Amino acid sequence: MSDESPDRAEKVNDHSEPSPRSLRVMAVVRWAILLAVTALAVHSVWRYWGPGSTALPAHREDRYYCPMHPQIRSPDPGECPICHMTLEPIPEERRQPAAPRTSASASDAGTDGGPVTAAAPVGVTTLPPPGVVPVTLSLERQQLIGMTTAPVVRRALGQQLRVPGVVEAPENAAAQVHVRTPGFLERVEVRQSGVRVARGQTLAWIYAPEIYQAEQELLTARRWAGASTDGGMTESGHDDVFASARRRLQFLGVADGDINEVLRRGVAMRAVPVRAPIDGYVTRYAAVLGQYATPEMTLYELSDLSRVWIVASLYERDLARVRRGMAAQFAAAGESGPPIAARVDLIEPSVGTETRTARVRLSVANPAMRLRPGQYGDVTFSLPSAPSLVVPRDAVANTGVAQYVFVDSGGGRFEPRRVRTGALVGEVLEVIDGLREGERVVARGSFMVDSESRLQAALAASPAASDAGTVTP
Repeated sequence: MSDESPDRAEKVNDHSEPSPRSLRVMAVVRWAILLAVTALAVHSVWRYWGPGSTALPAHREDRYYCPMHPQIRSPDPGECPICHMTLEPIPEERRQPAAPRTSASASDAGTDGGPVTAAAPVGVTTLPPPGVVPVTLSLERQQLIGMTTAPVVRRALGQQLRVPGVVEAPENAAAQVHVRTPGFLERVEVRQSGVRVARGQTLAWIYAPEIYQAEQELLTARRWAGASTDGGMTESGHDDVFASARRRLQFLGVADGDINEVLRRGVAMRAVPVRAPIDGYVTRYAAVLGQYATPEMTLYELSDLSRVWIVASLYERDLARVRRGMAAQFAAAGESGPPIAARVDLIEPSVGTETRTARVRLSVANPAMRLRPGQYGDVTFSLPSAPSLVVPRDAVANTGVAQYVFVDSGGGRFEPRRVRTGALVGEVLEVIDGLREGERVVARGSFMVDSESRLQAALAASPAASDAGTVTP
């Protein structure tokens, strides 16, 4: 046993320790791998950053774009990653679209030594409209879209202003019928709306205990005033009592004619009439037979339509042209008769938040009931003649946020410019601010020019195609 142990230990040691030759081979392999990786790294660095580098620059000029998605642009041909359309070459005039100039940049020009732009003439709006930029169109493209221009001219606008109007019942000719003391309606004479009643006409009969008691006191006071007194009360004292009893009935709403009738008969009236306070038409009634009426209840509503209001709706731009007392005419829709002459009675101080119009009131006599509340028609104002700048109505684009035109700057370049407009007279539109006489604006085809301008503004907003998505080559 003891003789075999050293041999086994020697065998174990031979298997666990590598030979010097193996160690040398492994070292050579490691160094070879390290040298290969180093050489590959040096080659890569030299290829991309060396003098003979063929790598692409950080950014090249975009030469292709997608017509359906203008934000997709690329320096190389390919297809759109959104709609998979083949990219088309960007036209020369679209590669560097002019950015809109803001009022802040205009006001800051020249503060840092840069060029100072010439100040705009008085009366010309300088703030550019949002979402559009100047465009350059070749003569061929102008002819293709049928675009024409027209000059800004000064013309006397002494014509009429026509606006919609509606007939309304006057607010100052309405009346409500109430009782002044509680009671029961024993008879109702007028039981429908729309009927005409005269002032003092009986509408209903009411039994009110307080009125009945006041009538009896009136009769008693008259007997006292007509009899000789033994208690020392003077004749004037009896007259004061009688006058006080009469005034009480008046305060309770009893008409003088009904009080005289009680005195003539010599007996109190059980039910007294409820009379109409004005001439007019019953617009609403709530009187019911046997009803217990109280002072807060409205039994009837009356409206006197011998004069009516015609309310015209004027836009904000037309308010400065209408004055109180100005002559006007109203022609009801569907009527063939002559228009009704009227005058402006009131221009309300507020403008509707939804319609952006102001109410202009005209008061006219209506003896024959030719006009009825709810009728509508046209109100025509006779405006004084005044020279104004005008352009064709189709030249002005109105987005609801801004009104603007495209001004011909020459050389096929058209610049958008804000304007403030006035009255529309026929096919021309008054321009209050934004243009000068003699300038030319796009009159026909302005919609196509506006579309082209917005497309170029969208291209200017996305300078690199890689920012919007990957273009498939």
